[in-house]
Amino acid sequence: MQIVSKQVKDVLVLVLNESRLDANVALSFKEAFEQLISEGQNTIAIDMGKVGFMDSSGLGAVVNCLKKIAPNGKLVLFSITPPVANMFKLTRMDRVFNLYNNEEEALQAFEI
Repeated sequence: MQIVSKQVKDVLVLVLNESRLDANVALSFKEAFEQLISEGQNTIAIDMGKVGFMDSSGLGAVVNCLKKIAPNGKLVLFSITPPVANMFKLTRMDRVFNLYNNEEEALQAFEI
């Protein structure tokens, strides 16, 4: 799993450098995310712009991340590609996740 991170004010922005979020990378994605939470990160924005395919394992990993951060933090996703957006719509997860068009919009979601 290739993840690049950068800190923008209080928000950790993760860029997924994977074309697929599927069973092959879902476990390593979950483990990396859980490590970040254990280090105290609780406001995270994930750039999904390079992910062109996501299967149920990948979706499950993202749902798991939302569950892990939900009590005390916030998770948003942005730059969703059309195939991945369709997966969110078909599963109605677009109603559960905060999805944004770009990084700027995603970061604005954290401002009070």
